[in-house]
Amino acid sequence: MIARTVVQGFVAGIHRSPLRGVGEDFARHRDYQQGDDVRYVDWKVYGRTDRLYVREFQERSNLYAWLVVDATASMGFAEPGGVPKLRYASYVAAALAHLMLGTGDAVGLAVFGEGTELLLPPRTRRGQLHDLLLRLERLRAAGHTPAATALDREGERLRKPGRVVLVSDLLEEDGGESLAAAAGRLRARGDEVVALRVLTPAESGERPPEPGLFFDPEHPERTLPAAPDVDRDYARRVGDYYEALAGRLRERGTEYVPLSTAEPVEHGLVRWLHARGR
Repeated sequence: MIARTVVQGFVAGIHRSPLRGVGEDFARHRDYQQGDDVRYVDWKVYGRTDRLYVREFQERSNLYAWLVVDATASMGFAEPGGVPKLRYASYVAAALAHLMLGTGDAVGLAVFGEGTELLLPPRTRRGQLHDLLLRLERLRAAGHTPAATALDREGERLRKPGRVVLVSDLLEEDGGESLAAAAGRLRARGDEVVALRVLTPAESGERPPEPGLFFDPEHPERTLPAAPDVDRDYARRVGDYYEALAGRLRERGTEYVPLSTAEPVEHGLVRWLHARGR
């Protein structure tokens, strides 16, 4: 019901299939990456700039899409009286499923937490939305599987270039290096990749919690006494982490969209599509 309400509040007609693959309508240039098909290198631009760019196209046909939801232990975090990140991520995934299935796209669902699990393969059949919503409702936060592992697994499952939407807090052990590399591998084979980052105001430093003993839910043995509310550098360090990660992702042709559990889901989605020029 929440996802349906989000969609009803969404801008009517704003969504259209945005797959940038080998299609009929030119969409944009991007930097050449190792593994890209040289047939799509723009040699005229190379002659003028001495840099390699690849032409991307807007494909008009429907596509296969994977919603990849982070269900690791860190996604279970919630502020007092707030919604857990995993619950918010489920709202986001459910709303996107409504939108994409409504345009005829085949939508599937995968999650990663204690492992990487395929819950539903991409389909357009009647009942797909119901089954997807049911599985999102049953998700529980546990484990600490890296996001890169999930992206590589879904790349293996996609039979042809499609769309992979990752919904996660993007808190990675290596600062996101492996995640960015995995996203780059998907882009090199022609997939569209979108990373929707879900974070609470407490974690971002917007409303930091009071002093206490903090621990990493994915590694409970790691405890740290801290006072984020009086640590002037806390918000800056968090911001630096995500800014660097966003840069790595964008260098590899991946869209990065920051979302906060404090804002209505539709606001973040509308902001994202407006940024795309939709």
